[in-house]
Amino acid sequence: MADLNTLRADLGRVNELLADARAREIATVLAQLKEDVALLKITEKEIRVALGYDKVKTKGPAKYYDPQTGKKWSGKGKRPKWLEGKQLEDYLVGAPQPQAWWPGEE
Repeated sequence: MADLNTLRADLGRVNELLADARAREIATVLAQLKEDVALLKITEKEIRVALGYDKVKTKGPAKYYDPQTGKKWSGKGKRPKWLEGKQLEDYLVGAPQPQAWWPGEE
């Protein structure tokens, strides 16, 4: 049976072999990754989002709409200038448009 010192020496050599093999595999994977990133023109932001370091910020659905300019507002944050002094209900998305009250008017 091998003594403790021999086993420790063997374990040290095996750990060195494992570290070398891991380093070679990492180098191979990183080289391929670098090539793929360049080929597909992947941005740093896309990588950070894919790895979970950053989140994709999405805008909320438009709740208010200005028919004159086409601008939209989700109702979150500071009220836009085009809505200052106006009733929000008049600009709701999907709100029924006022109908002519006199026959023949459109």
